[in-house]
Amino acid sequence: MTSFPTNELHQTISREFKSYPSTIYAIEEIEKTQNELLSKPSSEAAAWFPIPKTGEVNFQSKIDINKIKITQEYVAVLDKYLDTALKDFTGFSKPGCDGFVVALSGGLDSAVSTRLLQNYCDKRNKKLEIVIMGRGNHNLKPKYYSGTPAEWIDIQYAKNMCAELGLDFKYIDINNQYKMFTEGYATEWAKSSALPQIRALHLNSQATENDLISVGSTNGTEFILAAFSTGGPAGNIAPLIDLYKSEVYAVARDIGIPQYIIDRKPLISELNLSDYSLYGDSQGVDVTILDPILRRLWYHKQSPKEVADALGHSENWVNDIYEKRIVGETCRRGYKPLVINRAFGQEIIEPDLVINRYYFL
Repeated sequence: MTSFPTNELHQTISREFKSYPSTIYAIEEIEKTQNELLSKPSSEAAAWFPIPKTGEVNFQSKIDINKIKITQEYVAVLDKYLDTALKDFTGFSKPGCDGFVVALSGGLDSAVSTRLLQNYCDKRNKKLEIVIMGRGNHNLKPKYYSGTPAEWIDIQYAKNMCAELGLDFKYIDINNQYKMFTEGYATEWAKSSALPQIRALHLNSQATENDLISVGSTNGTEFILAAFSTGGPAGNIAPLIDLYKSEVYAVARDIGIPQYIIDRKPLISELNLSDYSLYGDSQGVDVTILDPILRRLWYHKQSPKEVADALGHSENWVNDIYEKRIVGETCRRGYKPLVINRAFGQEIIEPDLVINRYYFL
């Protein structure tokens, strides 16, 4: 039997949780880094995403986020949901489950999850642990930081939000683990996929270690587009999973998310890209354009032609979204089980909240 190098392992783990005194960079400096150092989608990446050609998008079909007024109803239902989760998760493996752990990336979704949990835990006197993960010393200038510029940008936004809202956080340095996991892999796809999985492992391990519920921040738009790491959204629970991204923006507006988080460009830190660069952000495509398309394709089961005709987009582009992201990535949302001699099905789930999504029409 191979013995495990216990002392060496302990030293490695200790380094991962090293505390760095926190330097807060000005928003202007973060934005400058974003404008100068982001990459463009590679041909390899672009082949898997529906980037429109010039003239294929009708920009009059976008959602007006100002018309979305769901926050009060959503928060009331969320509080009940979290109450129930604390009871349901308390058991043999979590004997004293009394709070939540969330990973704050600095993006909108994790910021909204964190703020919602902060408000809930303050009201209920529950524990909230916030972790920020990165590679190396996050206080260094971006050219000296071990990860991508986009990852550095995300961390700086997260630290600014924590400073502004009086939130304590734990920084987890995953650089050694990233190097270990990616050694021997040649493609950038393989290397980049290790990062969200390492983060998910830490998030769930923090929950197990401290009898907390791990909270993922995947939203409904990302779920439909299968824009998450293989294995599904991280976390024991995912409170934003049935909100479209445009609705997450509306909630952010109402719960006190800093404006620089709301206004910032969403990034894919693993690939050092703008999120919407894979859908046409250079032409002005964002969730206000994508969400009405996705709702018709996913929820209403309309054909790409029906959606294109209703919204005024090119049928070719809508079909590209349908084929590449909705049909082509079906298995990423969960593959069918191999079933022996019995019917297999999930319990019927009644909606916790029914809202009039008239703003999509």
